[in-house]
Amino acid sequence: MQKLFAGILFSIGFIFLTVTVSSITMKNPTEKDRSAALGGIILGVPAAAGGAWIVWGLKKKDEKLQETRDRQIETTFLELVQANQGEISTLDFAIATKLSLEESKQYLDQKAKQLDADFNVSEDGSISYQFFIS
Repeated sequence: MQKLFAGILFSIGFIFLTVTVSSITMKNPTEKDRSAALGGIILGVPAAAGGAWIVWGLKKKDEKLQETRDRQIETTFLELVQANQGEISTLDFAIATKLSLEESKQYLDQKAKQLDADFNVSEDGSISYQFFIS
């Protein structure tokens, strides 16, 4: 709903600012044209700024949610490492974090490189990671 409202405000602001530009760029603008330009600025700038404010707020909210999610994934990773004596499978991690198998594999590959872990490949082709805990 907020995205829709931001879009409406941007559209209104754009329309009024377009009126302003068209009124200013006319040859020999009349008093009515100058008045229309001033009205376009008075109505267009706050509407566009309001739309920008909403978008900025939504972006900040999304960033905060992503940071929280990243912390949750990191905590789950550490808990699994500790609970399983350092061994984690992609499937177990995907189930615990609700990430896809591909996202889980990418995350664990990154952590394995970062923490110098070993890989174990089972006969069925599944990969498990052995993280060394001290």
